[in-house]
Amino acid sequence: MRMLRRFFDSLEEEKEHRVADFSFESPTSVNRIAAPSLFDERASKSLSIVIPAYNEEVRLPATLEETMAYLQRRRDRAGPHFTYEVIVVDDGSKDGTTEEAFKFVKKHGVDAVRVLSLPGNKGKGYAVKAGIMCTRGKEVLFMDADGATGVSEIEKLERSMQTILQKESNESQDAQTTPPSWERKGNPYMVGGQKPMTAVPMSAEEEPVFVLGSRAHLQNQAMAKRTAVRNFLMHGFHALVTLVVGNTVRDTQCGFKLMTRKAAQMIVPQQRLQRWAFDVELIKIAQTLHVPMNEVQVVWTEIPGSKVRLSSIAHIAFELAMIKTGYDILGAWSVSGSSSSKIKKKM
Repeated sequence: MRMLRRFFDSLEEEKEHRVADFSFESPTSVNRIAAPSLFDERASKSLSIVIPAYNEEVRLPATLEETMAYLQRRRDRAGPHFTYEVIVVDDGSKDGTTEEAFKFVKKHGVDAVRVLSLPGNKGKGYAVKAGIMCTRGKEVLFMDADGATGVSEIEKLERSMQTILQKESNESQDAQTTPPSWERKGNPYMVGGQKPMTAVPMSAEEEPVFVLGSRAHLQNQAMAKRTAVRNFLMHGFHALVTLVVGNTVRDTQCGFKLMTRKAAQMIVPQQRLQRWAFDVELIKIAQTLHVPMNEVQVVWTEIPGSKVRLSSIAHIAFELAMIKTGYDILGAWSVSGSSSSKIKKKM
């Protein structure tokens, strides 16, 4: 038991990400660009998109092409007040992933496209966290490098986010002395519902909201294409997820999730896992903090070249057991309930 606790304590120590240690690379300069912090006083961008990438020289260019084209169209539509950044986090790739990302830095500028190269392969969870800790946006989206869910699907998630922010505003007007839902027990937002929009919506910098893209509506179609062994393993995986975070979230692993800046500040710094099951841990932390969440159906396409293997499922199962043990059984991992004031000092 003592050795087990030491193991969890070591992960607790590793969870600290010092933004001062991060910097962005530029293909046009030998000087590295100091990374901003998620905890900077004000957001300077409307939207930050974080794309973790490991050996993605083949799939990343098409995703970046689509993403930048969408963001430019959206800016043309919304006007100059809509600003954005895309952060590619190269998780120790051994191929030309960074070089492919650099092509987009040259084309769009280092303010719009940024490349964060990690010194080695740390894992998808680590890469996502490292990227989010350096974001400047009021909203923060992380998406997969394969582009299985097109970036334009973000608008579905944003509509859900605005509905929740509007509901918070309406409730705040109805009872000024009542604390927001994330300070109360329970989460009334997991099942839709929309009040008439009468109040000015709260800001994404002031209110935490976490919206999850979901492929659950495609489950029957996917099961028909999988082997019996894969379906058995997936059923086992879902059973483990239910033990950890309950059954309110049907698809924890979709790599397309949107947070307000406030939610990112509250949730992401407390993430410990560095590889596959970090999505489940983010949901676990959000549930503990009573951050309003909603799951939104997105269009998803199977892209060849998946990094997930049968051995990965075993590792995910191990990490799910770690979440259950660390948070619920041993209590070795705790969740800070403050709005990140204690965490901020460590940045």
